[in-house]
Amino acid sequence: MTIHESLRPGGSGILPEETPPKFLAGHLSAYHFALPYLKAKDVLEIGFGDGYGADFLAGHANSVMAVDALEKNVKLASAKYKRNTLDFRQASCGDLHFSDEVFDAVVAFHVIEHIPEADLVKSLEAINRVLKKGGTAFISTLNLDKNKKPNRPYEKNPFHIKEFTYAEFDSLIKGVFPEYEIHGLFYGPRLRFYERLKKLGIFVSGFYNNITVAEFVWKEQGLRHCVDFMAMCHK
Repeated sequence: MTIHESLRPGGSGILPEETPPKFLAGHLSAYHFALPYLKAKDVLEIGFGDGYGADFLAGHANSVMAVDALEKNVKLASAKYKRNTLDFRQASCGDLHFSDEVFDAVVAFHVIEHIPEADLVKSLEAINRVLKKGGTAFISTLNLDKNKKPNRPYEKNPFHIKEFTYAEFDSLIKGVFPEYEIHGLFYGPRLRFYERLKKLGIFVSGFYNNITVAEFVWKEQGLRHCVDFMAMCHK
């Protein structure tokens, strides 16, 4: 048994090798969205899970410090991803053991839904504290309204504590970051087309087995209908 296999039961987050391409591409889209702003920068990622996203960013950033609340995630990711520009450590969002204003950018993708509601503001304030003046924090979460299916009971992910509507997410972000924009993740034209075929009972496995981030787009309009929200928070 490899270290990867032995640690996985105690880890968390999606595992790229075992994740359907569409779901993985949706998650990777957040990293591709932020990438142009992170090149040659010192970046903090909060909640790295498997570590695949931190590894991707470390191929372009000056440095990536990746933290996660679970020690087993640290061991797993450290064994799997090795770069001189990448460091994995244990820390939670609300308890970041870093000096003030040390990172050019902070990313926290699909993390805030796992934070107790009483700790949300404190966690965002911690992100703001470690962010340099002129820096940007990228914070994503799913769109609760879009993920609810019409005429079906909604089953929240059991690992999520709080999921957000647009109004709730907007209110949370503006309470800590007065300067921000919110973008939304949408299916691109080809993916919308194949989703319509699938609803008609026509499943094209060749397409779905090879989905990449190119099938998703980020927009600032129509946010109540997006799949995920992304807040760009400026300091």
